[in-house]
Order: sequence, then structure tokens, then C-alpha cells
Amino acid sequence: MKRLSILLVLATVFAISSVASAQEEKMKYDEWQQQIAMYTAQRDSLKNVLSQLNTNIADLKSQLAGLDQQYQSEMQKYLGMLHATEADMQSFDKSLSDLTNQMNNYMSMSDQDLCSHAAEVKAAGAEIDSLKAMRLALAAEFYDRMQTLENDYSQVSARVANCSQVATYTVGTWARNRDCLWNIAKKETIYNDPWKWPKIYVANRDQIKNPDLIYPKEVLKIPVNAPLNQEEKAAARAYYAKKARMKAAAGSTGS
Repeated sequence: MKRLSILLVLATVFAISSVASAQEEKMKYDEWQQQIAMYTAQRDSLKNVLSQLNTNIADLKSQLAGLDQQYQSEMQKYLGMLHATEADMQSFDKSLSDLTNQMNNYMSMSDQDLCSHAAEVKAAGAEIDSLKAMRLALAAEFYDRMQTLENDYSQVSARVANCSQVATYTVGTWARNRDCLWNIAKKETIYNDPWKWPKIYVANRDQIKNPDLIYPKEVLKIPVNAPLNQEEKAAARAYYAKKARMKAAAGSTGS
């Protein structure tokens, strides 16, 4: 009897556990179904959003194509007014940039260095005048840059103009002043560099026939202090070559 009671109790416990387990499984299944339904709704919502975005993108591409056509049409009218092509615009832009960089370089130079580039500055001025003569100089893209370039050139050319104010030097006697082209160039008030004597020689060739011969009271033009140019270097080479030939000839005669 007691054993039967125990079996009944165990059966009851097992039955209750089975029912509870079944209910728990049903709850998990319901929750899973709810999650699936939620994710499905989110996916469908995102699909709708993506579809709308694709529609918007297609509309924007269409608008962009239309605006691009309008831009090209207006650009052609604009270029027609300027009597230019897009290639002309690019070429003008490059020339303007190059000249601007050139002027910036000149403006950063000392007066001495700038004077040695006087010819280049003059050539740059001719290029600027050429650009100014073109209608493109009035284009909105270039107008302000052209104004700045012209102002910079005015400052540079004003400094170069001062280079033409050549100083002079009156030759003294050899006995008192030891004046020769070498010693004159060596003076601190002239070049402080005797090797620049060819500058004085070339500038005064109208009265100096032989670099070794200058005479008291001659008034010599003294060019601005700058590195020797090509003409001055050539004059120096010719002088030293002549001296070498004379020395060699003297040596062969003496032997």
C-alpha cells in the first residue's frame, strides 16, 4: 500500500513537470514567432526605405544631368562673349599663374639682384600687356588676379627704373690713388670685389680701349652692383686669353 502511494506521488510529479515543460516550450515558441515577425517587419521597412532612396537617387541623377546641360549651354554662351575656348581659358590661367610666380620671385629679391634681372622684368611686362589685351583678362575668374599682377609689376618695374641711375667715378692718379679698373672695383664704395672690374670696362668701352689703361680725370660710369653678365664674362675671358698669349710670346722670344 505504501509502495503504491509512492508510485502515485511520482506519477503526479512527473505529470506536473511534463505540463510545465510543455508550457515553457510553448512560451519560447511564441517569443520566437514574435521576434521573427518583428525582424520581418523591420526588413520590409528597410526595403521600402531603400526603394525610396533609389528612387530619390534616380531623380537626383536626372536633375544633375539637366543642370549639367544647362551649365554647358551657359558656358558656351560665356565663352562666346569672351571669344575664347576652354583650352584658351586653361592657357590663360597657366600664363597668369606663371607670371604671378615670377613677380613674387622678383619682389622677394634685393635691389642688387633685381637689377641683374632688368631685361627679364621688361620681358615679363610685355607678356602682361599681352594678357591685358585679351578679353579673358576681364573674365570673373581672372580679373582680380590680373589686377594684383599689374600692381606687383608696377612695384617691381619702379625698382628696376632706379637701376638706370648709373653712378660715376672720376679717375685719380696712379701715384696718389692707385686707380686702375681692378682697384676701383675693389673699393668698398664701388663693388668691394676686384674681380668685377669687367663691369666697369664693358660699360665704358666708348672711352676705354685697353683695360690696363685709364687716365686721370676720366669719368667712368659704374653699373649697379650685380653678378657679371655674359658680355662682361666674355670680355674678361678675352682679356685674360690675350695676356696669356702675350706672356707665352714673351717667353718664347726670351728663350
